[in-house]
Amino acid sequence: MIRQIELDKGVAKAFTWSAVVVIVGLLVAQGFIMRFVPAPSPTLSAEELRQVFIDRRFHIQIGSIIQIVAWSFWATWGIVVTTFMRRMERGYPFLTYASIALVGGGYVFFLFIPMTWAVCAYRADEMDPQIIQFANDWVWFDWLFTWPPFAIWFFVVAAAIFKDHNVPTLYPRWVAYFNLWCGFLIFPAALIVFWKDGPFAYNGILAFWFPVFIFFGEIIVMIVVSLQVINRQAARLQAEAEAGSADVAWVEVGQGASRPAFTDV
Repeated sequence: MIRQIELDKGVAKAFTWSAVVVIVGLLVAQGFIMRFVPAPSPTLSAEELRQVFIDRRFHIQIGSIIQIVAWSFWATWGIVVTTFMRRMERGYPFLTYASIALVGGGYVFFLFIPMTWAVCAYRADEMDPQIIQFANDWVWFDWLFTWPPFAIWFFVVAAAIFKDHNVPTLYPRWVAYFNLWCGFLIFPAALIVFWKDGPFAYNGILAFWFPVFIFFGEIIVMIVVSLQVINRQAARLQAEAEAGSADVAWVEVGQGASRPAFTDV
């Protein structure tokens, strides 16, 4: 039996570009509007921190709305890489399902961050300062201390690229090594548990700035190479379909537009 798997270039590219929205959520909502890049100092007293939320209440509320919408696109971005991982695997798709679980788990951590800030701002002038201090610590631990699922996802992506049976491979092998290094290099985020000031505090250069640069740098690189993969796959499918390959068929999509599709036996 033959089944067709359509490659919708437009949807694939839209989902890939949605990763840019995630980055905008960091730079615009969290950085420019809420002014939470970097984090408030962990050495601030509970009263000082409460005053930050009171003074910036409206900005935090607006920024939280923008960020929770923007960071919801982590899921659409993650599905692009995951879909290509399925094309890399033969047989049982263990790596693909691991990717689905890790992307979904990371998605929850993303949403907790702006939600917690919104809750703190909601009753900032009524809430016990120590509760706000706890919630603020919580949100930055959610931001940084949850690094393992993302590191493991980078490792799973790397493993899929190394095991890719396609010739040539969908992603270049250097992308696998790049993901391995990114997975290892975000580890300093774990050290915030020991420090309230200095480079390993959650506003420090090694525990905040360095992992953030690595993490979002990985996203930018993967956006570029994923767009290249989409273009190469679409071009290959079209060329094979026009050449009459038995493995590729033309299918009708949307408003009568013909597009190439994979066919699996």
